[in-house]
Amino acid sequence: MKKQLSLIALIILSLLFSCNSSANKSDEKTEETTTEASNDDFYLIFTIDGKEVKIPIEEVSTSYNVALKKPVFKIMAGEYGKINLLLTTTADVTKPSSTPSGSENFDDEIKQGSVSLQNYPEKNYTSNSYNMGDEKSKVISPDAILITKSERVGDKYRIIEGKINVTVFGGDPGKDPNVKDRKIVGSFRVKHEFSDVKF
Repeated sequence: MKKQLSLIALIILSLLFSCNSSANKSDEKTEETTTEASNDDFYLIFTIDGKEVKIPIEEVSTSYNVALKKPVFKIMAGEYGKINLLLTTTADVTKPSSTPSGSENFDDEIKQGSVSLQNYPEKNYTSNSYNMGDEKSKVISPDAILITKSERVGDKYRIIEGKINVTVFGGDPGKDPNVKDRKIVGSFRVKHEFSDVKF
């Protein structure tokens, strides 16, 4: 009888140890996957007037400037001289937020717009989502850039996800048909290293 009880106890302990070991391995794997996300997990996709623009993730970069009155987070997509898109927000990047298309407040750092489209439809053309000097562009869209998720990874990194939905203003077309307003809709998932900042 004692031998049977000892055997049962040994089997139970063995099963408990096995389950615990599997759980630990599963936790380690999850943490490792999150930390070592590949470029395939990140993107910036957008359309201009319904036409898809493809920019490789290698051409997408981010910056965070704390030297201004409000910290400014930027996402830049596209090579110099080619079609590129610049997103600017002074919202708290550690949580979901909404950034308007522009602001009359200089401290907001978006007086020329939170979204800027450059070199489209040709090189040297620029359209901004807001311009203090242009009465036409003073229609402020409240949700031009939405941060829908901000996830901390390790001590320095954040994975930031969001959406873009805005009109950029080309100005007075005059005799140039390329100068006109453009509708930009898209989404992004980027990873940024906050080297000098801790949240």
